[in-house]
Amino acid sequence: MKAEGIAPNLDTYNNLLRCLAYHHRAIDAWAILEDMILVGVQPDVHTFNYLIEAHQARTSVYLWPIVRKMESMSVKPNATTYRLIIHYFTSANNFECALRYLQKMKSEGIEPDFRTVQDIIQLAAQQGQPRLALDLATSYEKESVRRLEPEVWISCLLSAANCLWKDGVVQCWDYVVQELRINPDEGLCVQVLNTAARHGLPDLATDALRALKAAGIQWQEHHLAPLIESFVNAGQLKEALITLEIMHNADIPPLPTTLAPIFNFIKKDVDSLDAAWAVIDELHQERPIDVVVLNLLLEAAVALGDLQRTIGAYKSFSDYKVKANRETFYSLLRGCVSAGHRDLGDLILEDMKQAGVSRDKKIYELMVELCLSQDTYEDAFVFLEEMKAENFVPSADVYKTLIRKCLYSGDNRYHIAIEEMKEAGHKISLIFKQEIRRIQAKLDAATSPDSETPEPAPKNTGKVGLEGSAKRFIETGGLSQ
Repeated sequence: MKAEGIAPNLDTYNNLLRCLAYHHRAIDAWAILEDMILVGVQPDVHTFNYLIEAHQARTSVYLWPIVRKMESMSVKPNATTYRLIIHYFTSANNFECALRYLQKMKSEGIEPDFRTVQDIIQLAAQQGQPRLALDLATSYEKESVRRLEPEVWISCLLSAANCLWKDGVVQCWDYVVQELRINPDEGLCVQVLNTAARHGLPDLATDALRALKAAGIQWQEHHLAPLIESFVNAGQLKEALITLEIMHNADIPPLPTTLAPIFNFIKKDVDSLDAAWAVIDELHQERPIDVVVLNLLLEAAVALGDLQRTIGAYKSFSDYKVKANRETFYSLLRGCVSAGHRDLGDLILEDMKQAGVSRDKKIYELMVELCLSQDTYEDAFVFLEEMKAENFVPSADVYKTLIRKCLYSGDNRYHIAIEEMKEAGHKISLIFKQEIRRIQAKLDAATSPDSETPEPAPKNTGKVGLEGSAKRFIETGGLSQ
């Protein structure tokens, strides 16, 4: 065109820039802009929009010169300019700059388009800022006749659930499930269940379980555990215990972590334990009581150090037509160990035999520990030998407890225990070796004859200075003979 003497106009340059922007030819686009200015064609906002678009594949370092060029040439940005700039930052996960330009856009009276708002909301949600994401989403839908896409609300719900933000989860769940009629996937439901558990929202938890069932997902232990915790945190112990029964009927054995919220709730004090018994009595009028429930109360009594209540709870099993299991006897023996009640431990072993529950490694270890709580502890070696005869390998903790008892009792059999511990494959850590030496040194010091009274340290006269050889050393520079 130039060779033919035809001067290109603004449309010519903008069309060239649009083609270069499509192919992300950033360097060539800058060259076209410089040529425009050189021939005296004034760029407009579309010119800079194409220039920004040509740089979309580059870092923000290349964006600022374009912005400064627009300002220097007094070209005001339009909605497309802001959309391109914001998209530039959202693509690079630069939420702060994207939000800054969104606010600048609004301050100039320019309304953001649909896609721009959605990109910023989703980026806020992805970066763990659910409050801001939800504020932007609700604000947009109040001011616009167009609704955001469902994916945006799901992102807000997931972000709020990941942060365990109660209000955000409740609001987003209600909108997604009730208004949009979307059934969330399992991962999102589990996150919502965790939030419900933390904040004591059993209604939300049951609705999430309903969503799982509607999706054809079989309930599992990790689905029902949050429901139990939500009931406990809401102060609904009865419903939490009923959920345990539901798990039992569905052949879903609860894990210790699932039982922990109930246990922590009833072991706070004696009043909490007695209140739990009242709930059990109420449930007993309606349905059979599971042994897991009674074991929880038994363990809570042990944790409170109330041996009388522990035995009382154990004796009440027959009243509820519940048969004690192995966990029951674990709790009873732990209570005996805490109280140092050896005779009761023997009775528990006899009851265990009558109940048809065989001794396992844990039972033997508890009996060893119980024997070691007594002044006369010979039976600890007997149970240790029985354990080994049953092909159970005693744990390192059992050997450590035995070694400490022998050391403090002046029993040289601690050497044998140390050797057996090594033969069982347990390493004696440096910390435990140091502990043995400290105990030995302490006992040796206690049994050794009283040493002579040391001479008293010289009294502090309040004078500060050097005397004698130290003074001569300093005065002569350390060189005097």
